[in-house]
Amino acid sequence: MNFGSENGLVAVFKIKLSESLNQQIMSKIFAQVLLPLALNEPFSYLAEIEIERGDVVRVQFGKKEIWGVVIGVSKDAPENVKIEKFKKIIEVNQRLKLSKNQLKFIEIISSYNLASQGLVLRAFIGILNSDKVKKESAPKNQKIKKENFSLKKLLPKQQKIVDELQEKMAENPHFIGLLDGVTGSGKTEIYFALIAQILNQVQDDKVCLDSIHPHRHPELDSESIINPQVLILLPEIALTSQLLLRFKEQFGFDPALWHSKISKKEKREIFYGVAQASVKVLIGARSALLLPFKNLKLIVIDEEHDSSFKQEDVFNFHARDMAIVKAKLENFPIILSSATPAIETYSNATSGKYHHFILEQSFGQKNAIEMVDLRREKFQANEFLSQKLREEIAQNLALKKQTLLFLNRRGYAPVTLCKTCGKKYDCPDCDFHLVLHKSKKKLICHHCGHHEQLLSNCKFCGEQDVIISIGAGVEKVEEEVRATFVDARIAVITSDNVSNFSEVDKLVKQILNSEIDIIIGTQMIAKGHDFPDLTLVGIIDADSSLYSSELRALEKTYQILMQVIGRAGRREDVGKIIIQTYNPQNFIFEKIIESDKKSFYEFETKNRRALDLPPFSRLTRFEISSFAESEAKNFAKKLIQHFPIDDKIEIFGPAPAALQRLKNRHHFFVNLKTAKKVNLQKLVVDVMKNLEIPKSIRMVIDVDPVN
Repeated sequence: MNFGSENGLVAVFKIKLSESLNQQIMSKIFAQVLLPLALNEPFSYLAEIEIERGDVVRVQFGKKEIWGVVIGVSKDAPENVKIEKFKKIIEVNQRLKLSKNQLKFIEIISSYNLASQGLVLRAFIGILNSDKVKKESAPKNQKIKKENFSLKKLLPKQQKIVDELQEKMAENPHFIGLLDGVTGSGKTEIYFALIAQILNQVQDDKVCLDSIHPHRHPELDSESIINPQVLILLPEIALTSQLLLRFKEQFGFDPALWHSKISKKEKREIFYGVAQASVKVLIGARSALLLPFKNLKLIVIDEEHDSSFKQEDVFNFHARDMAIVKAKLENFPIILSSATPAIETYSNATSGKYHHFILEQSFGQKNAIEMVDLRREKFQANEFLSQKLREEIAQNLALKKQTLLFLNRRGYAPVTLCKTCGKKYDCPDCDFHLVLHKSKKKLICHHCGHHEQLLSNCKFCGEQDVIISIGAGVEKVEEEVRATFVDARIAVITSDNVSNFSEVDKLVKQILNSEIDIIIGTQMIAKGHDFPDLTLVGIIDADSSLYSSELRALEKTYQILMQVIGRAGRREDVGKIIIQTYNPQNFIFEKIIESDKKSFYEFETKNRRALDLPPFSRLTRFEISSFAESEAKNFAKKLIQHFPIDDKIEIFGPAPAALQRLKNRHHFFVNLKTAKKVNLQKLVVDVMKNLEIPKSIRMVIDVDPVN
């Protein structure tokens, strides 16, 4: 090489520049940042500040700045990318860091449910990207005074179960226990006793001031501790009101409350309080499981059988099942509680996989159940209360006791039509009738939200005063009750008229204060509540869910009926139950009247085993949709062809969804059934690798579907 020439000088310059760039690269740290997007792979960013796996960082992505999490750190630059192309990490969140177990939990949720890791991460830290905050909220801090604890004295049977639970939990920190007790048997008091044991370990005076990045704060006492935390999961907001009251009565402080209706400011306070362990007890809906708990020591799943624990939007996951995974991963116990356990849970308990604790006696009297055969009733137009039920309501009012009328159907009437031209009012975007909500003067689709004003003339033929409604919802029952019992104080409780916690709280207090005589409601009021003066329950239509083709139809009917029945007779007075049905000889009513839960579960388990259905096999549902019906159906057929079929793998479909057209998209199901030993997730992933999905097709995969 000729160093005296111009070309030689250029060559030397290039060598020096290359060496300089290599040195720059060597001194840099490259972070693989998972972003809360529908993606599985991380993006590489340049870190010029101290960075670790689990750090929550703010980065530039496109034109936005968003928070993500570091899942890998390397000193080696990714190949074939110039260093100047790398964007730099803008900021590290000093108040939040995800632990190794939390990162693993995200991976497990993603792999088990076949969801992208980015979408799962969004559920964990989405609040950081939800809005711009001028001033960050201080973390919520629960002050606990153990001298204020005032737990109820347990009955001998309850105390025996508490002692057994504590013994088992000491032997095996990852302990799964099922509290299987009739309604009103005192399951809540049992898990309150366990919570008290954990809270007795709280030491507020020694709590670590910065448990997120302790290595960055050497001034902290090495003996600083992180306080234990407890999570109670409930299926619905309606159940939280009374549990909060009972908790405060016995523990002397308010638990944190987490659900979709609380404000963003409250969410941030709780979010950081959970992350820094200043929130010790949290009661929440299923999404609370995905909060960044610092030192979780117990999860309680109350009403564990409830299908509301299954999330079916954004990505699918079952909070109960993922809570069990989390407890195993972090080595702490989990308590499942229900008067009517899910068949899967019952099977695990009776087989010995879970520890089974049975409470067969309630605090109240045994309810008297009477069937009303609707085939023998002579109803006038728009009447739905049998003569027997009317008489019982009148007698209950005279005794100044409360009545619950249950009908699991919102609105006024499920079908509306014109009696002149005969045309029904259907949703223009779905294969579903518009439901009449008379109180709002609207016709509403309960699936897509489409709504229309209710007019006096028919929109099809123009005739006046010819619109009629068929069938009954809670509003129509309310109309009949108000006309029959004119002096009664009546409340209707459904998701249509109770939309936030304060409204639920107000209604619960009115009922407890005997300001309401007759409660009319859907399943929202059927579970978990304890109203001392409620002595009569009327089930308006016990047949509504019996004849569904759904796998769990019988199980769900039994569960909801038993839950409703359990609202009555929870104190000294004997509760009375009136069940209106067109099929009083049905097996399910026989077992309810006899209080023979064991026989029902044995019957249902035997049927599942004979048909090789869950929990004795695994199911995965593929929901395929397109604006073109033929396109969705043809793609479903193509999907089926990609699966290997043998004695351990069966595939069914394509079948139109029960609601085939939803929001103008046509939906088809393909159901995959495998033996329990088959690696279902690997099977599906291998098929997906070889399947090209057109942009016009949407496919949602639901592992272990509940519907």
